[in-house]
Amino acid sequence: MNYHNTLNRILATVPNQIRAIDAAEMNHKPAPAKWSKKEILGHLVDSAYNNHQRFLRAESQGNLIFQGYDPDEWVIKNNYQNRSIEDVLQMWEITNRHLSILIRGIPKEVLQKTTTEHEFHLMAMNLLKEGEPSNLAYLMWDYLFHLEYHMKQIVVDYQEVNPKFEG
Repeated sequence: MNYHNTLNRILATVPNQIRAIDAAEMNHKPAPAKWSKKEILGHLVDSAYNNHQRFLRAESQGNLIFQGYDPDEWVIKNNYQNRSIEDVLQMWEITNRHLSILIRGIPKEVLQKTTTEHEFHLMAMNLLKEGEPSNLAYLMWDYLFHLEYHMKQIVVDYQEVNPKFEG
């Protein structure tokens, strides 16, 4: 699986799809404690930052156990709701382009190195069983799955490009 190409396919279409969404729709909060589409996009910025450091550290730390974060707290503290849509969109795009370059450079043997030392039973979008063998490739695939899950909440008729995980 070429995660770099998959992410770049997403980056090639999503910015214009989001720019086509009416500002009122992007800013609308369905309930006080629910995120607007703009805040969902901001959450994806935070997710990219967190996964960037995870992907960087995976090879040198010898396991796939990483510090988590509180998505709701980060969305509030980063004040995405009161930023311009274009500002949040540009952050999302630049952060993911940066992440894509990192992904492209990670050797296949690092991606495929199997370990049972992970917390994918707690932190992945597609949870694994505790102790189930996994690898960095799974985490990258799950990142893209998570990204597309939220894109479907933002962009009506969003078309997924990330295939099912092939271990």
